[in-house]
Amino acid sequence: MITRIALMFAVVATLCGAAFTLGSTSTGRRQDAGGIPSEHPIVLALHYQHELALSDEQVQKLSALRDALGKEFAPFHQQADALQQRMQELQQSGNPDPATGAKLKQDADELGAKMKPMFDRYSEEVGKLLSDEQRQKLMKFSSVAGHPSDGQEFVLNTMMQSREQLGITPQQFTQLQYLLADFIRAFAPVREKMELLQLEMKTKFADPGSTPTPEYVGRAAELQKQVAALQSQFSDQAAKSVLEPKQKAKLEELLHGDHRPQSNGG
Repeated sequence: MITRIALMFAVVATLCGAAFTLGSTSTGRRQDAGGIPSEHPIVLALHYQHELALSDEQVQKLSALRDALGKEFAPFHQQADALQQRMQELQQSGNPDPATGAKLKQDADELGAKMKPMFDRYSEEVGKLLSDEQRQKLMKFSSVAGHPSDGQEFVLNTMMQSREQLGITPQQFTQLQYLLADFIRAFAPVREKMELLQLEMKTKFADPGSTPTPEYVGRAAELQKQVAALQSQFSDQAAKSVLEPKQKAKLEELLHGDHRPQSNGG
């Protein structure tokens, strides 16, 4: 269960990394006061503390974890904001340089690689503080909170992470970046629906011990299907319009073989 909670955030972190890499501010993604993404188990557990029937001691320990994570995350958050600003300036220049864009993406990947172990570590600490029943409930709430496509492979993102193995040229990489930016914009309204559903559930299941009904779990699953469809749509477009035949064959090998690229969270 702890691993599943960590996976939940790892999937979200991929899109978070893509968002600041491409300079997108339109994802509708919420953060807490410390900049921690709202889908992180610490933020979710505190948000649903009454529904999870957390004890005062658990709330205090989770609050301390959140403060510690916020303090540890602060310098990374500043670096991410700086990268976002640089990418926005590059895109608004009217003549984006592929080499500069590639360097910014590399910087974001490296930053993401540093951030992911930190987020995973705090996710595991949350799991240790909760009972089995509380962890089960938190997973239901995390489903409604809307982590994209329930961990399904986002092939477009894999193309960008595997650019060296695929032999992606700077021109191709720029095309992939813009397709990813288009995906993030298309994802925004679905993301908004996810957050509205989360707020609705917060009202309807406010009593301690209440859990989401099958209707609400089904609505959340349907929204996740929409995200998965968007991922498939933009990944297919990238494969057809950007990759050469040899690159497509190599991508298939990476996706279905034993040499899948490991996500660095960026």
